[in-house]
Amino acid sequence: MTYAETIDYLYQMQRHGVRPGLARMTTLLALFEQPQHAFKSVHIAGTNGKGSTAAMVAAVLEQAGYRVGLYTSPHLLDFSERIRINQCPISHEDIIALTRRLRDKLEKTSPRLAKRISFFEFTTGLAFLYFAQQAVDVAVIEVGLGGRFDATNLVKPLVASITNIEIDHEQYLGTTISEIAQEKAGIIKEAVPLISTASQPEVISIIEEMARLKKAPLAKVGRAVPAASSLASLSCPLTDPIKLSYSGLRDYIVEVPLLGKHQVKNTTTSLGILESLQDQGLHISENDIVEGLKKVRLEGRLEIIQKEPLILMDGAHNPAGARALGEFLEETDPEHRGKHWLISGIMADKKIADMMSPLLAWTDEFVLTRPKIDRAADPQEIGTITAALLNRQGDQEQNITIKENVNSAIAHVKSQIKPQDLLVITGSFYTVGEAKGALTGTPPSLIRG
Repeated sequence: MTYAETIDYLYQMQRHGVRPGLARMTTLLALFEQPQHAFKSVHIAGTNGKGSTAAMVAAVLEQAGYRVGLYTSPHLLDFSERIRINQCPISHEDIIALTRRLRDKLEKTSPRLAKRISFFEFTTGLAFLYFAQQAVDVAVIEVGLGGRFDATNLVKPLVASITNIEIDHEQYLGTTISEIAQEKAGIIKEAVPLISTASQPEVISIIEEMARLKKAPLAKVGRAVPAASSLASLSCPLTDPIKLSYSGLRDYIVEVPLLGKHQVKNTTTSLGILESLQDQGLHISENDIVEGLKKVRLEGRLEIIQKEPLILMDGAHNPAGARALGEFLEETDPEHRGKHWLISGIMADKKIADMMSPLLAWTDEFVLTRPKIDRAADPQEIGTITAALLNRQGDQEQNITIKENVNSAIAHVKSQIKPQDLLVITGSFYTVGEAKGALTGTPPSLIRG
């Protein structure tokens, strides 16, 4: 198979949908002699923040000299971004070879499973095989959806973490915070330490009860306060790192080159995970932590790709993410020295009103669009909802433009934007990925989803 044919084969599995249960994944991994047990692992769940936390932990472990696998989703430009070793994406050749190996084994030994396995189950198996084949020391594994029935939940980690819990993916996880917490808490393993920075009382109660039943030590994370901040306004360079003073088992002053107040909490979570790994014998020095966090890279999360005019991309894909973006934007260009543009494309299964509300006050013109994915909401519907929200708050001047695809949305803004203006692109990682490809001249590779 070529790389194009391989990617096409992988995404054809999306027609199998998302089905709860670990039976298919259990069978798949058994066919390959449990590759997920060939390396140590860290398992991270949560509604938001798990990708940032995973990137921080991986960066520090790499700084400490370990060979580190990192499995995250989704990708922005190329499928290979999901599976990395020491920040280097898996090669196209390895994707082709491992896909062929998995496909041939399934079709020969379990043809029924080959016709039922989901895209995420197959790609998780591919990642585990790759990490085992490449003999990583530790793999940092981000949960895809929920926790209890997620394809990643067959690892036996050194430490598990639940970053935060908000309402999202209700059709799969439940419609209340408590129901979703039960699903996320499903990653808690027998006697495996757990780090959690979830804050709601009902969530904490569920996590504590599950940890008690599993005899899993529930670690108390330290406290982090900003030592200095890059969150002010454009008069303060947005590229300055967040500086934190952290007090836990040890005290640290750390810098993280990520934007947004929410990264304070994610940094705290990552330091709690690292302290647990230190307690279990991994050699991670204070210098490893300080220098590793300085090297964290995270695309598509409050990522600045151009400074004049300022273009910021954030894959906020649920109400909690939109609120975090809105809080950041409140402190961005408060003098309103330029026009504030917003390009947004949202998935149809999201609460569109809850995602647009936090961005209304900052935005001067809304350019609503849709990425090339069947699940994307009609931009006309997003426009109708946005107009109703603006009407409700008494805003008579409604600057809403509808563009049917991301490229035309960008072309519309680029034809009018001035150097002092600001453009934010958000609503979905799919929207951000297409926009980044268009703006940087590196279009998303082949079929995405």
